[in-house]
Amino acid sequence: MCGMCGLLQASGHWSQAPAGLAGRRQRLIQIARANRLLALWRLRLSDFHGQSYVLAGPTGASVLIADFGALWPAAEQMLGRALDPLAMPWQPAQAQGQAPAQEHREQAP
Repeated sequence: MCGMCGLLQASGHWSQAPAGLAGRRQRLIQIARANRLLALWRLRLSDFHGQSYVLAGPTGASVLIADFGALWPAAEQMLGRALDPLAMPWQPAQAQGQAPAQEHREQAP
C-alpha cells in the first residue's frame, strides 16, 4: 500500500474534528490557528480531503501528514532545525497585524 492510501485509511487522531459541517468548520479553525504560528517560519498548512494535512515550506517542498501529532516533527524536518514552541520570536499583537500596545506610565512629580 502506498503512503497516501495509508493516510486516507488511517484511524482518527484525538485532535481531529468529527465528521459533518460543524467538524469541517472546526478543522478549518484548527488549520487557521496553526498557520498563524507556522507563518513565523514561512510554513503553511492546508487541508487534504478532510483526512490529512499538507505542510508546505518556503521553498515549495511539501509533505503529507496524518494529524496534528505529526505536524511539529514534520515542520522541524522541513526546516532542518529544532523548533521550540515556547520560545517563539513573536508578540501576540504582531502576530495579529496590530501595532504593539504602549504602556501608559504616569511620571512621578
